[in-house]
Amino acid sequence: MFRTHGIKNMAKALRQALKDRNIELSHSDCLELVAKEFGVKDWNALAAAIGQDAGEKPVLFSFVGDEITLHRTTQRLDVNDTDLSGSRFNDANLSGTWFNQINFSGAKFNDSNMTGWYVNDVNLSGSRFQNINLSGVSFSNCRIPGAMLDGVPLEEIVEAYKKSQEA
Repeated sequence: MFRTHGIKNMAKALRQALKDRNIELSHSDCLELVAKEFGVKDWNALAAAIGQDAGEKPVLFSFVGDEITLHRTTQRLDVNDTDLSGSRFNDANLSGTWFNQINFSGAKFNDSNMTGWYVNDVNLSGSRFQNINLSGVSFSNCRIPGAMLDGVPLEEIVEAYKKSQEA
């Protein structure tokens, strides 16, 4: 896990490595270069992202090859126009999170607490639900052709219910 002092040490190491190659840069210039390696505009933006208590607060990510790992944190993330396909979320609290115009195709939710979810204008065609507690769940304005409940088409269940109400 990176910390601010570790990032500053990276800038010092970069400065020394460049100096060994007869390239002179200031510590500030090296901080700017390291910030760019983290995909941030400049050192000030990286320091602001880390927060006020920059000396002890961990940076929110680390790199292994092309993979970025988000470490334990209580920071709020704003993720826009981002491809997170193939990402893994383990032991993560996403309560109160808003998902808008998100492609969850092929996503897998295992051992997940989705109590109180509000799902609107969502395409679940071809999805499969197993071992699901639907107690108290309400469905309205849903297209159900081809939907099955324990092997029984939902259209038949709804039609049988409507007929029983007419009798």
